[in-house]
Amino acid sequence: MKTLVLVNPASARGKTGQQWPRLEPEFRRILGDFELATTTRAQQATELTRAALLAGTERVICVGGDGTNHEVVQGFFDPQTRRALNPDACFAFVPRGTGRDLGRSWQMGTELGPQLQRIADSPIHQMDLISCEFTTAAGLDWHVSLNAASFGQGGDLVHRVDRWKWTGGGGLPFVLAGIEGAMFVKPWEIELRIDDGPWERDSVRNLGAFNGRFQGGGMEFAPQAVLNDGVLEVFALGSVGAVKSVAVGIASFYKNVDGMSGVWTRQARRIEVRPISGQAPMWVELDGESPGTAPACFEVMPSALRVAL
Repeated sequence: MKTLVLVNPASARGKTGQQWPRLEPEFRRILGDFELATTTRAQQATELTRAALLAGTERVICVGGDGTNHEVVQGFFDPQTRRALNPDACFAFVPRGTGRDLGRSWQMGTELGPQLQRIADSPIHQMDLISCEFTTAAGLDWHVSLNAASFGQGGDLVHRVDRWKWTGGGGLPFVLAGIEGAMFVKPWEIELRIDDGPWERDSVRNLGAFNGRFQGGGMEFAPQAVLNDGVLEVFALGSVGAVKSVAVGIASFYKNVDGMSGVWTRQARRIEVRPISGQAPMWVELDGESPGTAPACFEVMPSALRVAL
């Protein structure tokens, strides 16, 4: 199988690049022959993936964080037609980022050898994706999301974590950013439509559509989520105070928060959000990246990606 291993040396705050000379022999021992590419700037992973697939690559293995995974999978699709460039190509990843939420959803563990052996031995699985249409300064844009997509405080949190240049891993930066955001960000008044239902008014701090179970470095907001069931798990945190918002976020690391006051959940295939005018921008968050704002629409893409995991 013609394989591209795409490495983001800046992932894990630069540790991936520092450790790659030691890691590469293990990759080649277990995976065999592959082409190697490294990124040096944002969005390059998308470009490299797209070029490789058009040149006949059959498998792309991403070595980086959730943001790099997000970039790589954009390269599997034509953004104009929104169709797969090569429907037979497959994706795999080795989690090396800060949050590692997709790795948690796939139960990838933390040891490199077993991760690579799993990629080498695994049959191909079908994975759902989330089609995400959102707003930018240039107009409407479109991405696919692998793990989770959200409106509101999740996007604000991404901007805060990125500004801090955190050098460690795990959930601590997300907790601290969540506390800061809860203190300074007010709930958004929105119009919301789920599937083919009517437009309704609501007030939320955060509204997420989940394909995987985790977000924000290990917050399990969607414990019932399945990566290939054709539906999204919707999690909403309503118009609660700062203390309650922080309490829900912290609790999500160790228990199911469905049923806590201010929280509602349901399943959906499509969710649309329009903020009421006159408010702060309602950032969207897609796999730990925040490329735009609402108005936005998230919709499940059943069995849209072949995955070798």
